[in-house]
Amino acid sequence: MKELLKKEKTDGFFVDVGCYHPKKYSNTYMLYRRGWRGINIDMEEDKINAFCMVRPHDYNLLCPVSDIREEVTVITYSKYGLGSTISKDFASTVKHSILDQKAVFTKTLNDIINESPYKGKQIDVLSIDVEGMDFRVLNSLDLKLYMPKVIIIEDHHTNIEKVLKTDVYKLLKQHSYVLRSWTFYSLIFVLPGADILKDRENS
Repeated sequence: MKELLKKEKTDGFFVDVGCYHPKKYSNTYMLYRRGWRGINIDMEEDKINAFCMVRPHDYNLLCPVSDIREEVTVITYSKYGLGSTISKDFASTVKHSILDQKAVFTKTLNDIINESPYKGKQIDVLSIDVEGMDFRVLNSLDLKLYMPKVIIIEDHHTNIEKVLKTDVYKLLKQHSYVLRSWTFYSLIFVLPGADILKDRENS
């Protein structure tokens, strides 16, 4: 992120879906420290409670996200752990024992933003890390209205040919995004010409 974004940008707006921890592994904590503010979303109460304590100036919401409103089962495998999911397909690949299951209703990303203080505001950075649900979360956002300038999204493919065939890549390419970087389990897309990007990114 430091390599992409202008340091002088201190009033940005981020949305972090599957936020997990206010500091650890966070794509938005550095931005928060710079003065950025935004929406953090997770489907586990203890994680959102941590955000409310450590990042009280953000809008922190307990809710699973999908492209439709529906009742789902939140499956967790450990206390404050990684890998919690509402995706049945993803859950079928997990070898760990289930710790807990809870039925809840989803919201779309559009609904969440429209019900927040940031309704109608263009997103500077969107981070999505939701085991097995990443495309459906992305697809629940009106990209023409909210038009994130940078999108960081989880992806576990091991070669670029497979990445280029994903629904995520195809959707973002249709909306003029460029795949700028690929780091382990995250793809980073940018909107060319975005004002938060360092000058070299727009040359």
